[in-house]
Amino acid sequence: MIKRFFTENLSLKCISIVLAFVIWIMVVNVSKPETTDTKSVQLEVKNQNIFEEDSKTWSIDRTNVNVSYKVRSDVRSSISSSDFHAYIDLSDYSITGSVPVYVEVLNGKETIIDSVEVHPSVAKVTIENVQNKKFDIKCQTHGEPKPGYKVANIILSPESAYLTGPESEIGRISSIGVNIDVSGISSNQDGITKLTYYDANGNTLNNLKEVTANLEDINYSVTIHKEKSINLLSSVSGTPAAGYQYESTTVSPDSVTLAASPGVIEAMTVFELPEIDLNGVTESVNVTFDLSQYLPAGIELADDQDAQVNVLVRIEKLPDVGDNHGNGGMAPAPIPNQPFEPIGGDSGKQEQKPQHSDDQPSQNSSSETVSSEPETGASDSNSESVSDSTPENGSSADNGSVQDQLKESSPTENTSN
Repeated sequence: MIKRFFTENLSLKCISIVLAFVIWIMVVNVSKPETTDTKSVQLEVKNQNIFEEDSKTWSIDRTNVNVSYKVRSDVRSSISSSDFHAYIDLSDYSITGSVPVYVEVLNGKETIIDSVEVHPSVAKVTIENVQNKKFDIKCQTHGEPKPGYKVANIILSPESAYLTGPESEIGRISSIGVNIDVSGISSNQDGITKLTYYDANGNTLNNLKEVTANLEDINYSVTIHKEKSINLLSSVSGTPAAGYQYESTTVSPDSVTLAASPGVIEAMTVFELPEIDLNGVTESVNVTFDLSQYLPAGIELADDQDAQVNVLVRIEKLPDVGDNHGNGGMAPAPIPNQPFEPIGGDSGKQEQKPQHSDDQPSQNSSSETVSSEPETGASDSNSESVSDSTPENGSSADNGSVQDQLKESSPTENTSN
C-alpha cells in the first residue's frame, strides 16, 4: 500500500510539489515585500595626521552621510545606523578637494540588506595653515559685592593661553577671558573657572571648529576691600611775609570714602594732606590735590569718589596804625593858639596880625597865632601871650624869627584910663 503511494502517479505528484513551492514564494513576496530605507551614518576620517608634517589642518563639509538600502519589511526594524560604516581616507585627497565616501555593512546584515548606496558619494575637504596664537586672559565680573564693599583686585593664574587651530577659526577670536560671579561677597574668594572665547563685538563664540587651547582651567583670586568715610586734615608750615598773617584753612570736601582691607580701613580716622608752605606769601593760597597720587599702597578711592580735593588757605594783611593819617607815620601835634593884644591903647577893639607863610618859603609847615585880651573893669593889668609852633623839620632859626615878629607887632606898654 505504501509502495503504491510513492510509485503511482509520480509525475503528477512532482508537479504538485513544484506548484506548491511557487505558490508559497508568491505568498511570501506578497505578504512580506522588500522595501527601501535610509539611515544617517557618522562619517569617519582616516589618516587624519597626513597633513601635520606640512603644518596644515583639514576640515570637511559634513560629519554625517545618508546610507540607503533595500530590506524585507519583516526585518526592517532590526536594521540600525550602527550596521553601516561610512568613511573617507585623506590619502585620497586631490587638488579638487573631493574625497570619495565609502560604506560597509556590518554585523552580518549583508544577507538581508541589498542595494546599499551613500549620499553624497564624495566629501569636500579643505586644507588650511595651522596657527598658534597667544592671548592674554581678560577678567570680567558680574553681580555686585555686599554694600560697603568693593572688588579691589583679581589675580588670574595663568594670565595667558595659547590657541591652536585653522587660521580662519583663530581669526574669529578677538579675545579670551573668564567670567567671575562676585554677587554678595564680603571677603576674599578663590576658585577655578573655564576659558571663554569672544569675537570683536564681545559676543561669546560657542561654535569654533578644530580650535584647542593649551589649558582649560583658570585659577582666580578675588581681593575684597571695605569702604569707609575718612576725614581730611590739612596743615601749613612757614611764615607769611612781614605785615601778613595766617587766618584759616578750608578743605573741600572735608571727607572722602576710601577702601582697603577691613583691618586697615577700620584703624583709619583721618587722612592728612601734604603740608602747604606759607613762607613769604602775601595773599591767600588755593591748592588742588589729586588724592590718587598720595594714597598709600593698599588703600584706594571708592568707586564713586572724586579724586580732586581743594584746600583754601586765607592770608590777611595786618592793620597799619599810620594808615589812619594818610602818611604812614604819626600825626603831627596840633599847634596852640596865640593870644590877641589890644592895639593903640583901645581896649574896646581887638586886632589879629596875621602871619604869612610866604615870609618863610623854606619851612615845611609853620603856624602862628597872636591874640590880645581886652581890659576888664578898672584893673591896670597887661597880659601878653606868645605861642609859636615848631615846624616838623625842627629848625631853631625859624623859631627865633617867629618870636621877633611877635614882639614887633605887640605893644610894649598898655595904658588904661
